[in-house]
Parts: sequence; structure tokens; C-alpha cells
Amino acid sequence: MRCAVMRCTRPVTAGLAMAVVAMAAVAGLTACGGLPTGSAVQQGSRVGEPALQPVRLQPDGPAAGATPEQTVLGFLRAGAGAGFDDDHAIARSFFTRSVKDEWLPDSGVEVYGDDSAPKVELVTPRTVRVSASIVAKVDSVGRYREMPAGTSAQVTFGMEKLGVGWRISKPQKGFGLWLSASDLARSYRPFTIAYVSKAAQTMVGDRRWFPLTPGLATTLARAQLAPVPGYLAGAAQTGVPAGTTLAVDSVPIQSGRAIVDLSASALSASPDRRRAMWAQFVTTLLQVASVSEVSLEVKGARLDLPDTSDRVSGLTTLGYQPAASPSFRTAVLRTGSELSRISSDRPPEQDQPPKPPAGSVLPKIPTGWVWLALSSNGQEIAGVGGDRGDLARWQGNRRFQLARFGSKLTKPSYDSLNGLWVGGQAGGEARVWVIDTSLSAMENAKPRQVLVPWLANRSVLALKVAADNQRVALISSDRAGGDEQVEVAGIVRSAKGVPVSLAAEPLRVGWTLTAARDLAWVDDSTLVVVGRVSPNDAIGPQLVEVGGKVTAMPPLAGARSVTNTGGLRGVVVMTDRGKVLARAGDGWQVLQTGTDFLIPGE
Repeated sequence: MRCAVMRCTRPVTAGLAMAVVAMAAVAGLTACGGLPTGSAVQQGSRVGEPALQPVRLQPDGPAAGATPEQTVLGFLRAGAGAGFDDDHAIARSFFTRSVKDEWLPDSGVEVYGDDSAPKVELVTPRTVRVSASIVAKVDSVGRYREMPAGTSAQVTFGMEKLGVGWRISKPQKGFGLWLSASDLARSYRPFTIAYVSKAAQTMVGDRRWFPLTPGLATTLARAQLAPVPGYLAGAAQTGVPAGTTLAVDSVPIQSGRAIVDLSASALSASPDRRRAMWAQFVTTLLQVASVSEVSLEVKGARLDLPDTSDRVSGLTTLGYQPAASPSFRTAVLRTGSELSRISSDRPPEQDQPPKPPAGSVLPKIPTGWVWLALSSNGQEIAGVGGDRGDLARWQGNRRFQLARFGSKLTKPSYDSLNGLWVGGQAGGEARVWVIDTSLSAMENAKPRQVLVPWLANRSVLALKVAADNQRVALISSDRAGGDEQVEVAGIVRSAKGVPVSLAAEPLRVGWTLTAARDLAWVDDSTLVVVGRVSPNDAIGPQLVEVGGKVTAMPPLAGARSVTNTGGLRGVVVMTDRGKVLARAGDGWQVLQTGTDFLIPGE
């Protein structure tokens, strides 16, 4: 039997080529106990070209004399190889001619761990079953979801003996690809599909996972044509008219320019919608390494947009602003009832307290008020009463305590549009409220309920508004305090910008977390959550990608709450012993000692 092995299809340097050949040799030994023959290194990209695709491992086709089990295993290996570039032609050769086009490899990916190869067994003379421990899934639209430990999957294949050997005659309906975790890391990457905010001239992104192929621009353009995903509905919009398709099922790239040729439906968009459409395609397609500008056409003719070139390389040309990652040099530290301004990223012995803004006075916070938050402009502080039934606001030395409106209140969260958010309970149901802080008389600002129907029969444990003011991340549990979940949902606002509800369909993230206590935004697609994956682990900081993986940060005993001063290195954790810790190298260093560490807008 000739073993199905992988051949490298993209040599870059001699060292890399040798490493890949060595890796292929190891794979061949593992699978067959011997080295393959006839495997050639094929010509790939030239040195210096943009890296549009990863190193590909090209498999052999069906082996003469292979058993049904070996045929199915060869098919699975072929699906993980270089087939992304040619619609999996080699993998399709494992099927009978009548069904080879019925297999839809982009219908989803099951990801198994590198340490647990699929089990292949013959259950009847013409039926092969494959089972594996699954660590993640990628659905047909590119939505990535990690799976809890112990998750398994199985698939069956009907087989037929032909003159050339065994072939798959009956693939299981809905079967796509099975990849190892390392295969997925080699062949797929997360990308942002862009939509436009309903409240500002900014973009709102949705992270999806797609294979790295020479046709990546086409893949992303197809995804961009789809409607706004449910968890952003009402918060974001698309400029692409319903029913718009690619007039030519390809997005060619000519001298760095991606040319998106759309169907006639695109002409129905108003000038504002066309501008939004351009902004979306520019944001999405500039993620492709070889794309530096984008053109939109309708059946070969330029999609007209007044005062705009036929090729665009940046959002500002279209009147939109790129996402800005906030970074803060100043923080407010609470020690007892005292507040003081400190550096946000230097320990006390290096700290030089920044000069406070003119007219800015920090109040004293009486004992009993906890979970403080600082407004985006640094002029207001909010806190929750010790029994979690009261909310108070401080502006300088002025304090206003709101009449009771709920119980089990969460730590407040400020957006930068004059909104003060808080979760809790009222009338036996979970609630989310927002308070308008723009009113000069604090007593005139009343809590206004934000509708969140999907919180029925649950309790809100924490919430945080994203820097784009268009999304909220929440932690909730069932009424018994179990089944803790992290979810992200868009903020639906009225024509005047007033929050009225959250999107009707939240996006759950961090599926493998078994506990979650607090959270903060790291950037527009990443959260840091104080929680854990295994029930046996201590509670600690976890990086949670929105539409991606959960990655444990360096362990930290007694983690209680978390905030962020800007980016991954800006994660700051407060412990139950009053320590404020920041990242330092591969671990943590004590930044301050206190009970609250406040960052504007957090």
C-alpha cells in the first residue's frame, strides 16, 4: 500500500523547506511506518511576495489496495492538505464519481486535538465510522466556537468497491472538514467583516474564521454581502442592498487594487448607503496582505460615489473614522475613603502623579460604597452601596444618591455618550438600566430600563460597554447562580441616540468557561474575564476572543476584578487582598495597593 502523505507546496527558504520535509517525513512514519517515495517539492510564491497563504501540505490521492478504513483516513488527511486552493480536488478523488460534487467542505469544520487522532473503524463491510474528541468547531459562516472538555463527534461513510479500489459512495449529510488543531492554526485565520455604526461614522466588526487561500479576497467579499449578524442587529447596519451578489464570482487583485464587481442591485443604494458600502469593503479587504486599495464596480462600471476616487485606500476618504484603541496614562486609586490620581502603568516608587484637570476635585467615598467607576471625561464617579441596592454619583464634592430602583446591582459602566450603565434585578427579573449623565442636575437623571428579553430567568453579574459605544459584554448566571455565561450584544438606540434595547440575539463567547466573575474590553475583539475553564482551576484572568479562543493569562491568586488601561499589556487585575497588579514580562507586578483602581470609561 502507498501511504497518503503530505507534500510542501510553498518553499520559502532552504531551512524552511528542510523543516517542512522533515515534518512530512515524521507524519509519514507515524501513519505508515515508512518513508514515502515520489514526493516532490513544488514551486510556490517567490520570496518577497505578500504571504497570502500558509505553507501547504499536499496529500496523495487514493492508494491502490487500500482498505475502506484506510480510504476514509486518506480522505480526511486530504481535506486537511492543500485542497483549499483547488476546491479539494484530491480529497474529492476519494468519492465515487456520482457523489464527489455533493460533498461541501465549507459546510463546517470539526477540530480535534493534536493529541487525539480520529478513530476509524469498519462497522459493516460497506460502512466506516470515524469518531474523535472535538476541541472546537467552525460553522459554515466562519463562526468559531471552542467546545468543553469531553465533547466528541462521529461521522459515518458508505463505501463502494470499484475496479480501482474502495471509494466513498455515501458521505454523511452536512459533513465538511475534520482538522487537527494544528491544521486549523496553519490553514485558517480570524478576519473582521465590517458593518457601520448607526450612531456614529465608525465601523463595527464581526470576527469570523476563514481559510487562507489565494482567493481570500473573494471569500471575504462574499461574507461582506451577508446581512448584519443577529447580535449586532439594530446597532450596526450595512450599506449593501439586500440581494446583492458578486457579478463575477471572483475578486481580482491588480497591482494591489481589489476590484469588487457587484450585481445591479448595488445601484439601488442611496449615496449615504454607497459610502457605507465602500467603507465596509475597504475595511474588510485591506486585511488581505496584497490589497492596498479597493474599487467597487457594477457589472464592470464604476459604482459612482460623489467626490470619491474610483480606488480607495482608507476610511477617512469616505468620511468614516478607523477604530481607535483607547490608552490611559492616568488612573484614580481608592485607599479607604481617599481617592488619588496616579500613573496607570507605573508602581509607586516610579509614580509621578499627573497634574489634575482644571477644576477637577476628587471626592471622599464613604465606607460602604463599592465597585466604583469613572466617567470617560474623568469628571464623575459612580458606586454601588454595600448591600448592592443603592447607586450614587459624585461630581466633585457633590453627591447624589438615586432612589432605589433595583437590587443585586452590578459594578457601573460608563460609555462616552453620556450613558451610565448598570445591571441588576427588579420585580424578580434581570434588568439593565442606563442613566443620562449629560443633565446638569443629577437629581433629574432617572434610571431608564434597556430591554433585554433574553435575560429572562437569569441574573446579571457584570457588564461593560465597549469603547465603540455600540456593544455591551455581560456575564449572567441562572437564578441559582450556576451556568455562568459571557455574551456580547449590540446596543439599539433611538433616532436621538438613546439606548432602548440590546440586540435580540446575543453572541455567546468563551464557551469553555465554567465560571466568570468580572470582565473588561482589551480591544474591539477581545475581552479579559476573571474566571476559569476547568472547575479544578483557581479563578484568574482569561483572554476571550469575540468569535475565537479562550487563553489563560499568567496565573494570579485571589483575582477579584479587572480593568484595562489600553491593549493586551494594559490588563490590570485587583485581588481580594487589595493588590493592584499589572503585566510585567511573563507575569505580574504590584502596581498599587488599594480597593479600587479606576480608568476613565471603565
